[in-house]
Amino acid sequence: MAVRAAKMDQVKQKVEQMGVFFEKIGHAPMSGRVFAYLLVSEPPYREFYDIQEFLAASKSSISNAINHLMNEGVVDYMTFSGDRKRYFRVNASNWLKKTKEGVRQVSVLSELVQEVLEDRSGSKHLDFNEGLKMIVDFQQHIAQGIEQSIASWEAKHGKA
Repeated sequence: MAVRAAKMDQVKQKVEQMGVFFEKIGHAPMSGRVFAYLLVSEPPYREFYDIQEFLAASKSSISNAINHLMNEGVVDYMTFSGDRKRYFRVNASNWLKKTKEGVRQVSVLSELVQEVLEDRSGSKHLDFNEGLKMIVDFQQHIAQGIEQSIASWEAKHGKA
């Protein structure tokens, strides 16, 4: 029994750690924790009330978090024949797709900052413009590396 309690404490600690990380990158606190819990769960799917009980949160906060994650496409649900419950799980293929899209946004931002820099061509604040040029150069360098990395990864794993 003590081993099981220790394991549960480890899971709770990992969910909290990952939840804080997801919160820092823009997720609502509960969405981050629901997502983290679904990642560490064994089996890798959970029924609504399991999630609610584990996170000790209200029905409404769990429902809002799940709906948000489903709208993002990173969580979906499954059912089992003869069982009316929905079991929520991480949709790994959609998460991968969204991750690729997200890292590719560096090049979009680079283009936008480049346009700002062009609009600022007559500015007297050359030091600020120089800083923007460095940012654009860095973003373009990173974007090139990202595209090369994605292409290399897809060649290794097949286009996913």
